[in-house]
Amino acid sequence: MLSYSLSRSHAGMTLIGDYTSLRWVHDTVHAVNERSVVVTDKEGPFLGLAYDVRKAFERQREILPPPAHMKEVGVRYGVRLLWPTILLQQRTMRVSLAYFDHSRRDQAVCYALEAVIEEALAEDFGPHALDVIAQWQRIDPSSPCVLDRLHGRGALFCSWSKADRKSRLAELLASFDPMYETLHAMRVELGSRSLVAPADLERWKDAEWPDPRW
Repeated sequence: MLSYSLSRSHAGMTLIGDYTSLRWVHDTVHAVNERSVVVTDKEGPFLGLAYDVRKAFERQREILPPPAHMKEVGVRYGVRLLWPTILLQQRTMRVSLAYFDHSRRDQAVCYALEAVIEEALAEDFGPHALDVIAQWQRIDPSSPCVLDRLHGRGALFCSWSKADRKSRLAELLASFDPMYETLHAMRVELGSRSLVAPADLERWKDAEWPDPRW
């Protein structure tokens, strides 16, 4: 069973699970990475999710002992995941599964991860959550260069304040659209606010990720 806890700075969520649940996520990510026509860089950011959850169930990240009054819960393990990263990774999993035959376990993992993320977004972003979820579900990793856009957008997100993350994550997710630069110009003319400027995206494209101040 997967669950979550939230960052105080709207940086992301800690994915929490028992050994078996996290091992299922790890194995599914590897299976999808190997067979997906969407994932062209087999050592890229999507595979990073398998690395993160492996570090968790190997007890190299957060270890959560059971509550004193509920020992039956057992020991659980957690790993911190930044919002732009986990949202793109999950969408990559979901879209990739449409292109090859897969198991019920793969579907179970994908739905479980999606459900946990959706609950976490609703709690973390409140009135902004519907926009964030809508933009997340619109990301199409099969479009050219979408996965390549994560580095710059992740760096920019880490540089933002807590308030900016809460109010602007939806727009950052919209910027994964290959047509974003054209759409941005049109939306500026229509008076839209809080947009992510293409110039900012370009400036952060190859930058190091700042400390997200989790």
